[in-house]
Amino acid sequence: MKPSFWGVALTYVGAVIGAGFASGQEIYQFFGRFGSAGIVGIAVAGLLFGALGYLALERGRKEQVRSFGALLGSLYPQGVVRAAEGVTTAFLVVGLGVVSAGGGAAVGQLIHIPLLVGGAFTTGAILLVAMRGTASVVRANSLLVPYLILLVVLVAAMSWSHAIQRPVSSAPGWLLAAFLYLSYNIFTGIMVLLGLGRELASRRQSLMAAALGALILSVLAYLEHHVLGTIAHVGALPMVDIAAHLHAVWGILFGISLWIALFTTGVAEAYALREQYGSRILWLAGATFLFGLLGFEKLVALLYPLMGVVAVMLWVPLIYRRNRGVPGG
Repeated sequence: MKPSFWGVALTYVGAVIGAGFASGQEIYQFFGRFGSAGIVGIAVAGLLFGALGYLALERGRKEQVRSFGALLGSLYPQGVVRAAEGVTTAFLVVGLGVVSAGGGAAVGQLIHIPLLVGGAFTTGAILLVAMRGTASVVRANSLLVPYLILLVVLVAAMSWSHAIQRPVSSAPGWLLAAFLYLSYNIFTGIMVLLGLGRELASRRQSLMAAALGALILSVLAYLEHHVLGTIAHVGALPMVDIAAHLHAVWGILFGISLWIALFTTGVAEAYALREQYGSRILWLAGATFLFGLLGFEKLVALLYPLMGVVAVMLWVPLIYRRNRGVPGG
């Protein structure tokens, strides 16, 4: 059964939203600290999420480009493609390690189990979904992403009247921050949408899925941006702090949302690997829970800046490509 544009849109959202977004820290760093100018940055990023998401879906639907290797091959010389494929694959595998480390930490905090046990559970759940293919990936996101959306909306609604106006930054960095945010977060989104595009029946469905996904991301980012104005000090997990301040139960529920955000991102990364190399590589990726030994913070600090650079290599061929046949995967 073909997934609906709604399911594809939620899968796009699930691929983009990680623990940084769900916790509020990412939204503060890229948008919140710029005050009202950050809202314009959110709008710019949202428009680009919609445009690039649509292009990725259409490349998958019309040209059957189902993997990042085929996308890279549509523009770059073979030597560059091989190098970029290797780097991209490494980032996806290490990205799964980041998810496992973060998931292990989140599960350990919620139910007090060892970090590696929580990481192994997170990785196992991710691979189980990814191995079952596109329908399973879309179904998992369709079930879990609404929980993320609902939690952000409810916490924002309950905190809305307490929000204060942050001063507008005098620095011109808000536009650069918006592009960096897009580049860091579109990395996995493009790769999962290439595979999902071939499941859509029309250009209209591609447009609706990309537009809806971008709209959801933009609205959630705006809600977090506004609500972050309710706290004088922005800590490591500001949205969790705000939820816990409302009630301890809300804090726990938001803590669960962090694990879900990591899980859906991990599913997208595993799905991208499966589309590129087949299901066999997922058994190798299963060992990524051992990355938890390095620590979540160290992995994020190392990985994210490099991911942003490689992401540009992925979205450039969506906009411009040489006139030649493109292999399907």
